[in-house]
Amino acid sequence: MLVVDDSITVRQGIKNLLHNNYDVSLVQSVLSAIVSITLDKPDLILLDYEMPVCNGQQMLAMLRSEEEFADIPVIFLTTRTDQESVRRVVSLKPEGYLSKYLKPEDIKQKIDNYFENKRA
Repeated sequence: MLVVDDSITVRQGIKNLLHNNYDVSLVQSVLSAIVSITLDKPDLILLDYEMPVCNGQQMLAMLRSEEEFADIPVIFLTTRTDQESVRRVVSLKPEGYLSKYLKPEDIKQKIDNYFENKRA
């Protein structure tokens, strides 16, 4: 799993939450994410919506436009939960959209559910 977020606090928090069950890699920018994905295609990307230079919506659009990366599942993990922000990315077919305001155990449960549903 690859966590893409410009906040070190969020990245480390997600790693601490998930590292017992998942192999978690962390990057702080879209550019770093593209390099990481090229070297090792993840099973899931947790992607922040708002980042400097290139935001999560732009990154997901880039992934979907490249055949090699188009099928990588992406779940947004963000503070942007307004309808307009969600609507903008629906056409890019993310696997989900999670609020950073959720309790950590709820975030973990939703990620666990994603993998359980994928296996089924």
